Parts: sequence; C-alpha cells; structure tokens
Amino acid sequence: MGNRRGCSFPLPPSLSLLRLLAAAWLVLLLLLPSPAVAARIDDAQAAVLVECAAAWGRTFRGWRVGGECSTAQFISCDGAGLVTAMKLDGRGLVGSIPTALGTLTSLTALNLCCNSLYGPIPASFSGLASLAYLDLQYNALNESIPDAISLMTALTSLYLSSNQLSGAIPPAIGALTSLQQLYLPQNKLSESIPTEMGNLLELQSLFLDYNWVAGTIPDALSALTNLNHLSMAGNQLEGALPDFLTSFVALTQLYLNSNLLSGSIPAFIGNCVALEVLSLSDNWLTGEMPMSIGALTNLRRINLYNNQLHGSIPSTIGQLEQLSWLSLADNSLTADLDDLTPLGNLVGLLLSGNAISGSIPTTIRELFSLQTFMLYQNKLESPVPQGLSALTALKLIDLHNNKFSEALPPAFTKMKRAEYMQLGHNNFTGSIPASISSLQSLTYLDLSFTFLAGTIPTAISKMQRLSRLYLHISTLSGTIPPTMGSMLNLQYLYVHPTATPCGAGRCEVVQYSGTAFCRACTNFCDTCTKVARAPPECKKKRRPCSSKSCPGRICIPFIRSCKGFKCI
Repeated sequence: MGNRRGCSFPLPPSLSLLRLLAAAWLVLLLLLPSPAVAARIDDAQAAVLVECAAAWGRTFRGWRVGGECSTAQFISCDGAGLVTAMKLDGRGLVGSIPTALGTLTSLTALNLCCNSLYGPIPASFSGLASLAYLDLQYNALNESIPDAISLMTALTSLYLSSNQLSGAIPPAIGALTSLQQLYLPQNKLSESIPTEMGNLLELQSLFLDYNWVAGTIPDALSALTNLNHLSMAGNQLEGALPDFLTSFVALTQLYLNSNLLSGSIPAFIGNCVALEVLSLSDNWLTGEMPMSIGALTNLRRINLYNNQLHGSIPSTIGQLEQLSWLSLADNSLTADLDDLTPLGNLVGLLLSGNAISGSIPTTIRELFSLQTFMLYQNKLESPVPQGLSALTALKLIDLHNNKFSEALPPAFTKMKRAEYMQLGHNNFTGSIPASISSLQSLTYLDLSFTFLAGTIPTAISKMQRLSRLYLHISTLSGTIPPTMGSMLNLQYLYVHPTATPCGAGRCEVVQYSGTAFCRACTNFCDTCTKVARAPPECKKKRRPCSSKSCPGRICIPFIRSCKGFKCI
C-alpha cells in the first residue's frame, strides 16, 4: 500500500479561490483603521438644539450639550459632530423658528413640515449656505419671504406651501439657480410673477396655485424648458395662454384653472405631447377647442369647464385612449357623443351645462369604466338607450333638466352600484316603477318636476341607504307609504305641497316643516325631515310631546312608540 503521509493532494480550483479570497479579506481588515468612536454633537450646535426644543415646547432625546450624534433623535451629524440634517415633520412643534437655527451652517436638509410654527422665516437662514432641502409646509408662517433667501444658493428643493406668507414673490429668488422644486401654493402671495424666476433653469416643478398673484404670465418663464409640473391655479392671472408653452416638451401637468385668462386655446397646445393633465377650467377662454388636442395621446385628465367655449367637441378627442376624466361642463359646446365612445378608460364624463342635443347613443355602453356621468342642463331627448345598463361601474348619474319624455327606462333600475341619481326636470311619464327599489346602493334620488303619476311604491322602503328623496311631483297621488318609517337613513323627503291629503299614515312616517306645513296634517309639504331621535319627555311618557313641553311650538309624531316625536 505504501506510506501516504508524505503524499499531497491538490485542492479543487474552487476551494483554492476561496482560500485566496479569505486571505485577501484578512489583509484588508488589518489595514483598515479601527471604528471611530461615535461623534459628540458640537457644543455650540448642541446649544442651538436646546434653544430650539425650548422654543417649540418639546424635549428630544440627545438634544443637550455633550449629547452623542448616534443617539440624538431626528438629527444627523458628520464626523465632526456638526448637524447636517433635521427631520422634524409632524412632531407637534409649536412656536416660532429661532434665529439661532441659521447658525447650523452644515445643514443640508431641514424638514419642519406639518407643525404649528408661526412668525416669519428668519433672515438668518441666509447662513445656511449648504442647505439643499428646506421644507416648511403646512404651518402658520407669516410675513413675506425674506430676500436673504437668495444666499441659500445650494437649495434644490424649497417647500413653503400652506402657510400665511404674504407680499410679493421676491425677485431675489432668481438667484437660486440650482432649484429644481419650488412649492409656494396656498399662501397670500400677491403682485406679479417676477421675471427673475426665468433664471431657474434647473426647475422641474413650479407650484404657485391658490395665492393672489396677478398680472400676465411673464415671457421670461420661457427659459424653464425642464419643467414637468406647472401649477398657477387659483390666482388672478390674466391675458392669453403664453406662446412659449409650445417649447415645454417635458411638461406633464399644466394647471392654470381658476384665473382670469382669456383668448382661445391655441393649436400649439398639441405640441405639448408629454401632457398628462390639462386643467384650464374656470377662466374666460373663448373660441373652439382645437383639433390638435387629439395629438396629446398621454392625456389622462382634461378640465375645461366654466369657460366660454363654443362649437363642437373635436372628434379627435376620441384618440385619447388614456383619458380617464373629461370635464367640459358649463360652456356652449355641441357634440356627437359617438365620438367619445372609444374612450374605454373614461371614469368621469362631465358635459353638463352645454348645448348638446339629440339622444344618448347606444354606443355609450362601450364606456364600461364610467363612474361619473353628468349631462344635465343640455337639450337631450328620448330615447334613453338600454345600453346605459351596461355601465355597471356607474356611481353618479345626473341627467336633470333635459327633454326626456318617455317612461322611466328599465336601464335606470339596473345600475346596481349607483349612489346618486338625479333625473328631475324632465318630461318622464308613467309611474315610479317598483323595480327602482333594486338600487340598494342609492343614497340620493331626485325625480322632481317630472310628469310621473300614480302613487309612491311601497317597495321604495327597501332602499335602506337612501338619505335624500326628492319627489316634488304634482301628478303624484295617494299617501306616503307607512313602511317608509323603516328607512333609518332617510333624512330629507321632498314632496309636492298640493298633493292629495296624506291621511293618518303620513304622520307616522315623516316630520314636516317648511312653508307649506299643515297642523292638521292634511297636505304634503315642501320639506320633510326625518327625525333622528326623540326628546327625553317623549321616551318617558310614550306620548306626543305637548304644548307644555314645547311652549309656542308644534309637536309632530314620527313613528310608533313615540320613538321619533320631536318639537319643531
């Protein structure tokens, strides 16, 4: 056999490689310096932290002279113990921002969002030359934005939304040439947009909405070609839409609604091919919608309501296959509704208050994602297509104030998810079908000012989620079904004041108030309000409250056992 003690066997290549790697790691670990001891917060900066905590009425672990960076709450430090970040959003801070905070010159990020801070933004912030991120949103800071902000040249993100800042936007803000995010909405800023903002060439998001900013949109902003979000809604801006928008090819969201803008929607809007949201509603825009809008194939939302647009809705809008929301209400537009049926992703279609005539096309069934369907105050006529029943996602339908003149179509009673249905001010005839009780999700139903006749069907009491029922119909007869007393969520019932006498059952169902109230309970009234609870004396005595318990007022019984008696 031989002696094998002197023999050697070569290792497999994989094992040899592992041994080499292990040796290399050992050498590397020996060469690395030993871990540093956790840095102590710089004494001067620790004193600033103590001052801040006292000013805000809070105590935070580690905020003390001699505190360790590694254990201090909501701050970060560098190796020298200098504070580089403070993250105190939503920490219940109350008070003003101490001037001393501006001496933390190593800060790169400061987040004081969502607290109850008030007073001015300290001018001492000019010392925060390294600060890249500043978030002071959702506080109660007031006075003006200090000019000293121009010295914070490292800023890339500035969030001042939802405060009470006033005065003009300082021209000095144009010195922040590294700025990418600028949020100033929901303050009290006024005067015009400074032309110096055109220097912010890196800006990607600009939000000035819901202030008091006036004047025109300056041409200087044409240099901001990196913008992808531009929102100036809710101000007092005037003039035409600026031509330079055509060069904003990266723009995905444009909010200029609720201003005083005038003129037409220019054809060049079709060049903003990245647009996903176009919101120009509530202005003074005139003319026709441009055909070029069909080129914006990334659009998901269009809001042009409450302008003075006229003409036909362009057929090219059917090319916007990604569109989920189309609101063109309160204009003077006409439409071929068939042009809209390719919009299979549409969730909201709001065309009310226009001049749309004809009938709803049968192709409406192709809008299978539709949840909100509002065509009220137009000139639509019968027939109502049965295809409406295919809109199984529909939650809100409002067709009031049109010219429909048939019996209530079965399509309405098949909208099982509908929560709001407004069909009043039409010429519907026939009776209220008992099958309407199948709408178990409905909370609001209005059939007022139609020509529906007959009685209120007893089955309506099965609609247990219904809170508002409007039946102001002069041609109805009979009594209010006593079973409606079981409709525990019903708060308002409106019926016609000249309807036939209600009988005893009516007083067991609803409490009546309003101009047509009748002590003898002989007529319907304009407003009927369901009583939520009975007064204590009614529960004790189990009888109607008397003039003694309600001096000078009227007492009405509601339902059995005195459960719903109430003084009115």
